[in-house]
Amino acid sequence: MDASLIDKWTQQNNFVVKEWKLSDRRIGGNQQQGIRERCHMGSLKLLQMIQGVPANIELIQLELTVAYNTLVFSFNLSTLSAVQENLTNTLLRAHEAIGCQTSTRDPVTLWNITLKSFSNTAHLSCLHNLLCVQWALLLASCQMKSIHQMLRDVTQEEVTVPSQGLRAGIQKLRLSDKENSNLLVAITARELKDLLQICTILVEGLESMKQENYSAALVACLEAVSLPAPRALLAQVHTLTGFAFAKLNQPQSSLQSYRKALEVDFSCHSALYQSALVYRQLKNTQAEIEALRLLHSALVQHAEQPMDSTGVMVISPDVLLSSTCMDSVLAVPATQLILHCLAYTCALHDRISEAVELYLDLMSSLQSDITQPARHDVLTEGDASFLRVPVVYLEAAFTLLRAKRMWDVITVCEDVITKTMNLIPEKLVVDLSEEHLLFSMEGHSKSMKHERLENVLWAAAAHYLQGLAYCKMKDTKESVASFTRSLNLNWLAKVSLKSAGTVVGNHRDYEVEMKTLQRLRGLALAGRGISFMERGQLKEALRDLKLSLQSITDLQVIKLGLVEVYRRLGRQEEAIACWRESQISAEAFSSRNLPLYLQTFPGVSLCFDISDLNKMMEDASHRRF
Repeated sequence: MDASLIDKWTQQNNFVVKEWKLSDRRIGGNQQQGIRERCHMGSLKLLQMIQGVPANIELIQLELTVAYNTLVFSFNLSTLSAVQENLTNTLLRAHEAIGCQTSTRDPVTLWNITLKSFSNTAHLSCLHNLLCVQWALLLASCQMKSIHQMLRDVTQEEVTVPSQGLRAGIQKLRLSDKENSNLLVAITARELKDLLQICTILVEGLESMKQENYSAALVACLEAVSLPAPRALLAQVHTLTGFAFAKLNQPQSSLQSYRKALEVDFSCHSALYQSALVYRQLKNTQAEIEALRLLHSALVQHAEQPMDSTGVMVISPDVLLSSTCMDSVLAVPATQLILHCLAYTCALHDRISEAVELYLDLMSSLQSDITQPARHDVLTEGDASFLRVPVVYLEAAFTLLRAKRMWDVITVCEDVITKTMNLIPEKLVVDLSEEHLLFSMEGHSKSMKHERLENVLWAAAAHYLQGLAYCKMKDTKESVASFTRSLNLNWLAKVSLKSAGTVVGNHRDYEVEMKTLQRLRGLALAGRGISFMERGQLKEALRDLKLSLQSITDLQVIKLGLVEVYRRLGRQEEAIACWRESQISAEAFSSRNLPLYLQTFPGVSLCFDISDLNKMMEDASHRRF
């Protein structure tokens, strides 16, 4: 073989590798991907030239090295099956070069034969490079048994305890250190082995998580966290460790792991998000809000700044860790969803001024992004969650109501009404007793019918909130009109429950909507009753408040309104009895199982001072008895 040709090909190989190593720390994003593609193409063309001549023992070391570089460059660019096919062909040519023919294409069997054939040659280090590529291919396709078998063949390991066999095989694996310094590689076998080791242990831990065996998952994660790894991957390992601790009801250990993840890599947004979830579980609202604020700020900053390419690897850990479970744990909601979560949490915990500003920011963001869809999908712990824009507006209106910004409430609700009114049918009938829901609107898909029901709810809720705003401004004529519009919309949706059986499956979604509408109907009747009372129409007020109690049987705020009506009618005994009953009502002023915009608070739902009413009724009760 012409020595000058071998030298030329060696120089071409080294030029490609140097280009990669110089570029991977200077640029990122699409440019980095472009360099990867160019290096892959250069290495592939060189390999094709080498394989254009018959397999030759003099060329074998160069060919195996160029094949190795080509394969690792192709890992993020080609399918796993294509990479496997090229690797198999390379091994078969190596056998041909030494005059050892084999026909098997099974990866594990082929490697067994190859390692025996080359056990005492100078080419072993090149083969160990390719062995790591095979390991990566098996790992990316989650073939853990095949990895174990292959490593046992390499280390000549005896059969061990199955649960510890793979990790023991990895620890016993010794790669050849007799590398040819004249032939450069994109990543050394030792560096690749370190990456594969931590990823293999992680995959075992993720499989345990998938089976909800969090103790075994924790053992794997704790082992992985002690191994060398790229900064971003190590932060992810700490996050997975924290998740396992959380599932084992060890929240403080979980928070400690999330803190370590952020110390390693503050751009590990999943650690911040999971921290917020743990703080919520611990009912530490201040810490939850702080974590959400930091997360939102980090997401905004991340969107504005170019991706940091420090430590970019030729084989991405993401390719090796293609686990749905990992994606679920590490998933972070979109920026607007985090902002919504922050606003909602503040509103729910009476931090009204903060909630108002956050909701206004969120609405401004939704309005400015004209390409924004009406729902935003995100995976959270395996479940699909989405944000509906009308719900955001209704929650914002409720928060503005609590902040006593009444005209803003009316304006925001008018926007919801305008955008939903044309989507509401003249009549909507739901039969929950049938195998399939039956509607009076023929020809519409099930999902469209459900959206019609949601539009009814949203429009009715918007009129209800406008009614509260007018009532608080003492404009009882408009408040009565708004509550009446809400009730008229509510009565469009009729539900038929012919079966005594439990509603299951997708039917439960409709049942929840109908129960929410029933709750809204009760609140609108109560609001109209209070408005009638303020207008001096006490009989109408008494009628509506009693009807309201038929929809919501045990809500204190309604009973207090009824007490005031009885008192104004001079029906003292009934007022006292109703007041006493209101003091032991199961549901005081709010229910966390309801949408935020249907929560009830004395300062929002009543137009009179309940402290004065309670004092009067307590005095009257003492005098009476």
